[in-house]
Amino acid sequence: MAGHHPGVPGLGDAPFNAGGRRSARPGPGREVDDDDTGLHKDDVGSHSLILASVARDARLNQKFLLLITLSAAIATLGLLQSSTAVVIGAMLVSPLLGPIMGVGFGLATLETNLIKRSLVTMAAGMAVAILVGMLIIWLSPIKDVTPEIRARTQPTLLDLGVAVVGGIAGVYAIMRKLSGVMVGVAIATALVPPLSTIGFGLATGRFDFALGAALLFLTNTLAIAFAATIVARLNHFGPSLTPQHTAMQAAGILATLGILSIPLGLSLNSIVREIGARTTVQSELSELLGKDDRVDSLNVRMEGEDVAVDGVVLVDQYASRLNRELAAVAGKKLDRKVRVNIVQLRQQTNAAAQYEEQINRRLATLEQREDDSRKIIEGIVVGDLVPRDHILVDGQARRVIVQRDREAEGEQVAAAVDRIIASVQAKYPQWLIENGVLTPAEEPPSIAADETAEQSP
Repeated sequence: MAGHHPGVPGLGDAPFNAGGRRSARPGPGREVDDDDTGLHKDDVGSHSLILASVARDARLNQKFLLLITLSAAIATLGLLQSSTAVVIGAMLVSPLLGPIMGVGFGLATLETNLIKRSLVTMAAGMAVAILVGMLIIWLSPIKDVTPEIRARTQPTLLDLGVAVVGGIAGVYAIMRKLSGVMVGVAIATALVPPLSTIGFGLATGRFDFALGAALLFLTNTLAIAFAATIVARLNHFGPSLTPQHTAMQAAGILATLGILSIPLGLSLNSIVREIGARTTVQSELSELLGKDDRVDSLNVRMEGEDVAVDGVVLVDQYASRLNRELAAVAGKKLDRKVRVNIVQLRQQTNAAAQYEEQINRRLATLEQREDDSRKIIEGIVVGDLVPRDHILVDGQARRVIVQRDREAEGEQVAAAVDRIIASVQAKYPQWLIENGVLTPAEEPPSIAADETAEQSP
């Protein structure tokens, strides 16, 4: 049932009905009867302007292709960096909300040309976004799964609810010309980031990620479009259908959303079970650990009907039965098989930490004394007035003895040596630098002499 809307390229040539039972632009010889149409002339004109704006935003042109390319590039880079702010920026640049609203208003007004145009534009945008994402992932040295990427692979019924409410808010913003509200709708209903995630999954061979992201995009797209259809019909857009036709249209929308809710409900149930399993495992693990033990990392995930637990704990004493005991008590609470693989690392006690600190301080002191003794020796032997082998250093007692022979030195040299020692002593007051007398060492008695002395009477 095509309509006619002047100034809106691509819509049909038949008389356009913006919600009443008669044409918004009456034919020759006919007058508009507001009582018959149920709308005032201002309402009809306003509806026409709104539909013109929606049709304009659903066009496939260079501006749309440029924006979707830039948005996909920003979204992909933001996902790789796991930057929420960058991903939000991609949502604001994305032009996909226009053709989705075009589908919604096209279904409400039964404008087949508007629906076709919007679908073509949306398909082109999807293809460009996925290809841009694949290209950036292929060129990027980073191909790790970030939290932002993983968040787009598990849509739930909550995402469906957000998309429905966002679609309602979007239609209200279009009818009231509230650009700020459209910004919020673009942020709340992610469209381009899921497409970038599809590109990531295809480029890296993670087809499960691509499938999950595709389900999220389909959820947001259908929910927004159907919400727009319902709100537009309630505001008298489109022809006046019979109650049977209206019921069939509503039943089709509800059936589609119902089918879509099945995998979303299963995903939500899986997440709820995983959260419950994690809470139970954390509680039971805390009961099994000592008061000074702590959990360094813990990962609890569902693998079919089983629960897999991996992690690292820091303990004072190694517990050989920790994994088996945790698997037993958690399995009993959850009523399912639990596989546990927790690594235990010995953590330092307070006494060990104090002892290590004392050793480190002792080593630092010894290193400082060794450095001081080296500098003291360098200071005393300057000018070669005192030979190096005449200096004795006791680093433990911080004592330096300079062996000297004043008579051999002479008066002038002795005075110079005294000044050098006094200068070094002033720099290192914690050390004791003394003068010693250089005396010749006595030779030990020979063995033969000792034996002669022993044999004599």
